[in-house]
Amino acid sequence: MFRDVLGSSVKTDVLVSVAAVPSGTDQLIESIDASESAIYNALGDLQRRGLVRSVEDRHEVTGSGQLVADLLEQQENLCRLLEDDYWETHAVGALPRRFRLRLTELAGAEVFRAPDTDPHAAVREVVERVEATDSRLDVVTPIYQADYDNVMPDRPGARLVIDTTVVEESIERVGSLEEARVFDETNVRLLDVDVGVSVTDDHLMLSLPTIDGQYDSRTEVFATDDRALAWGRDLYEYYWERGTPADEFLAGYD
Repeated sequence: MFRDVLGSSVKTDVLVSVAAVPSGTDQLIESIDASESAIYNALGDLQRRGLVRSVEDRHEVTGSGQLVADLLEQQENLCRLLEDDYWETHAVGALPRRFRLRLTELAGAEVFRAPDTDPHAAVREVVERVEATDSRLDVVTPIYQADYDNVMPDRPGARLVIDTTVVEESIERVGSLEEARVFDETNVRLLDVDVGVSVTDDHLMLSLPTIDGQYDSRTEVFATDDRALAWGRDLYEYYWERGTPADEFLAGYD
């Protein structure tokens, strides 16, 4: 059924249009770039397949039709996403599968790349966006980055998930557990992670490792629309729930 609709641009346009706004045949003829006969044929076939029904003088989707329309929207968003080769060169597999399946929610995201003449531009951009927020701030970091460490506020409500290895190396580096306890107010948990995520009230910042497993400090994905923010918040909670509270982890060093 889905393949049949996908194989006809007219059927696709009719189904998507009707899913967005229940419409009469005349409205569809006016809004869709196709002949009247093609639109009538598309409507007839969609009705026979149980995807569209007629109610009084309007056409609207059935439950099945809504599901197919949603899949068509996801396909379109995936095409938008793949226009940028970031997803070709970075390890999407580092994300949990449930979030990979929802990656089309980032279709409107911007991929920021630092030019060769300014290799730290992406880091600065992240720092500026973090500094601009005075409310929600949830961060997952797989590395130690002095710029990020300096800008991370120590305040109630801020949350940080940090890679376990980073903390262990920090304790070894400073040689003292007390010196390693940097945050007093920020809630910190530890987890083995290789994905960077920062979520504020109005920004999602995402950093994936390259397909070679290297951290990429010169490229960052930024998004501000509601669907992307919801995706980012859900991803953050996924990591947060699996993290070990810092006090519990550090108790093993006391």
